[in-house]
Amino acid sequence: MEDVWIMDSGCSRHMTGHRKWFSSLNPVSTKEYITFGGNGQGKVLGVGSVSISAKLSLRELAFVRNLGFNFVSVSQLLDEGFEVHFKKGACCVLDAKDTLVCSLLPFGQVFRVDLTSVSGPARYLVASPSSDIWKWHRRFGHLNFDVLVRLSSMGLIRGFPKLRAEKDLVCHPCRHGKMVAAFHIPVSQVMTSYPGELLHMDTVGPARVASVSGKWYVLVVVDDFSRFSWVFFIESKDEAFGFVRDLVLRLRNESHKAMRAIRSDNGGEFRNSRFENFCRDLGHEHQFSSPYTPPQNDVTERKNLTLVEMARTMLDEHRTPRRFWAEAVNTTCYIANRIFLRAFLGKTSYELQFGRQPSVKHLRAFGCRCFVLKKAGHLDMFESHCLDGIFLGYASNSRAFRVWILEAKQVVETCEVSFDETMPCTTPAFELSGDDEEGTPIFEDEEGAVNDGDAGATAPVAAPAPSATSSDDEGRPLPTASSLLPRQQTHAEAGPTKDAGEVTSEIVPSR
Repeated sequence: MEDVWIMDSGCSRHMTGHRKWFSSLNPVSTKEYITFGGNGQGKVLGVGSVSISAKLSLRELAFVRNLGFNFVSVSQLLDEGFEVHFKKGACCVLDAKDTLVCSLLPFGQVFRVDLTSVSGPARYLVASPSSDIWKWHRRFGHLNFDVLVRLSSMGLIRGFPKLRAEKDLVCHPCRHGKMVAAFHIPVSQVMTSYPGELLHMDTVGPARVASVSGKWYVLVVVDDFSRFSWVFFIESKDEAFGFVRDLVLRLRNESHKAMRAIRSDNGGEFRNSRFENFCRDLGHEHQFSSPYTPPQNDVTERKNLTLVEMARTMLDEHRTPRRFWAEAVNTTCYIANRIFLRAFLGKTSYELQFGRQPSVKHLRAFGCRCFVLKKAGHLDMFESHCLDGIFLGYASNSRAFRVWILEAKQVVETCEVSFDETMPCTTPAFELSGDDEEGTPIFEDEEGAVNDGDAGATAPVAAPAPSATSSDDEGRPLPTASSLLPRQQTHAEAGPTKDAGEVTSEIVPSR
């Protein structure tokens, strides 16, 4: 046992009975004895320092006569500024910068480092991947691990803990969803001075399958200064004008500074009389990229690629059907606004847009299984109190989560929900069609997930009718479940209220 070091939480100091560990030994000034478990005693013959790993040195290590073991004292490590973490099957020691300095393996009922099979700087073991970094990787839409760790250390996001870098982390959904990456030459400086000065916009689509509410395209709008983004889902490109008009008018009301310009490609959804008259009336310049030259509209082109890659990865992780692509894209936009830093400014898009740091405490992994509280006033004594659902994202106009109720086949927005984010996923299996298979593209022209937008504003020729219809043309979900979720509404313009005897949920249209 002379080559084995044991981590001992009951040991008052580091100690060993083997002289070979010391290159030099300092005598003790006074007589000192160590009491053993059987009331026996061993005299301290001297003290010194010993390195048991490349990054861990034991200072004031006592050389004790008649001691047959080597002990590392937990209390002395804590006094020296280290942290010691125990969990089932593993023990690790971290320094003040949360860097791993030593890892120990179980040895019976204790933890040990065996130095007989290692030497030099390799005298420590690599810790297993942190569960926290995996959890936040999935909550942040499968953000790159290096970016995730760097972002956690900057203190720019509330509710986001500091994460440790781990080696050799491989996420299979990321490999499937992001295998092909495009190279983009970054802009060398910030060209605008405040949010709302210049808006970039583009449409992506058509999708290979219609969304649950029958949408085929997504309109992406990006603020040039903050890179804050908005996404809108439309059945045909000619609907884009209405959403752009409403957004521009809302931003004019929210900001004290004037909007200067709108930039788009030459697509028919942007180059038409309605758009030109609208810009002229408000005094906005409408800038166009050259026909069939996507790099000139690179801000939205890169944003499109980012959103679609993240959405595809999140759909693949839990084998969520492709018809939920709009929910996935909306969620990726929500996440991206809160976690990506604006180049050269060092702040998140959310903080640049609204002047305060974003919070991510409420984020959950897209597509995970969740449980929604039922209506409390009409439950049988032995009836289940919750409904099984699939987490689809975050409400736009209230502090609530969007959940697909499996039994009712409806989307609800609710705050009364609990989540199962375990990995691998435990979501109930969906019956997948050919277009829903894992790894298939979301959009028809998904080479970079963009199109040049110069072919005019027409819907796909063979687009099937939406699977659900409604009087307000907003694509209401399939069969109602009024007996389960009684507060049936077509949209949620305010936060859900908590009435006596009712579930705090609202049935809302799918995207």
